Amino acid sequence: MSRPPLGVESPKPDRVGGGHHPDPVAVLNLPGEEGPRRPSSELAHRLGLPLCGPSEANPEHLLLVASAQGLELWAGSERRAGYARVDWSIRSEVRGAGRRLAGQPLPRAIGRKPGFVVDATAGFGGDAFALATLGHRVLAVERSPVMAALLEDGRARALADPQLQEAAGRIQICCADARERLGQLDPPPDAVYIDPMYPAPPRAKAALPRIEIQLLRRLVGTNSTDTELLAAALASGARRVVVKRPPGAPVLPGPRVDSHSGKLVRYDVYHAAPSNPPGVT
Repeated sequence: MSRPPLGVESPKPDRVGGGHHPDPVAVLNLPGEEGPRRPSSELAHRLGLPLCGPSEANPEHLLLVASAQGLELWAGSERRAGYARVDWSIRSEVRGAGRRLAGQPLPRAIGRKPGFVVDATAGFGGDAFALATLGHRVLAVERSPVMAALLEDGRARALADPQLQEAAGRIQICCADARERLGQLDPPPDAVYIDPMYPAPPRAKAALPRIEIQLLRRLVGTNSTDTELLAAALASGARRVVVKRPPGAPVLPGPRVDSHSGKLVRYDVYHAAPSNPPGVT
C-alpha cells in the first residue's frame, strides 16, 4: 500500500471541542479589490465566513486578510492590533541549523529515522515544518478551516521558495478532526504528534505569549480533548505517539515509555505496540 499522497486536502466544516468558544472571524475586503473574483470574496465564499470592509469590521473580532505578504490573521480591525501568518522562512533550521535541530527534544521524541508523521494539532505548522526539514513526511491535521487556509497559503509560498520547497513538499495539509482522521489512515503513520491548546496560565506579571499563540487560542478556543486525541493516536496503529506537555503538567494515562524535556516543555513518548521496547529510534 502507498503512503497518502502529498498535497492539500480541501478544508471542510469542522466542530470545535472543549474549552471556551472561539472568537468570531470575518474576511476583510481591503480597499482596491475589484470585481466578483477578488481574493477576499472567494475566500469568504470558500470558508463560509462573512465579508466586511474596514469601516464595518468589529475590532473585537478576528479578521482573515489576503495581504500582499500572504494570508494573515489580524487580532482586530487594524493590522497594528497584532497579526500572524504561516511563514516558515523564519525557522532557524532554514538558516543552516538542521544539525542542531536534530538534537532537540521533539526530534528525539519522534525518532531520528525519517518516516510518516501525523501532526494532529498543526496550528501554524512550525513543528510540522521542522520535522519535514529533517526528512519526515508530515500530514498536518488542523480542525479549524481558517487555520487550514492559513497553512495552505504558507505552504504555497514555501513551495515557491528554493530554500523551503523541499521540506514544504513533504507536508500535506488536512482540515479535519484528528480524532476521526487518525482512524482512516491506511497504512498507519510511524508516529503521531499531539500539541494540545491548553488554557492560558495566570500571568500576573509575566509577559504575554507570542502573538501566534494568542491568535490561535482566540481562533480555536482551549482544548479539553487531549486524552481523546491520545486514545485515537494509540488506536491508529502508529508505532509511537508524542504528546507535548507543560513541564509541571500531569502525565496523561497510557503506555508512556519515555520523556524528553526542554526548558519550557516536555515531550512524553507512548508506544502503541507493546512489543516495541523503550528507546527505539
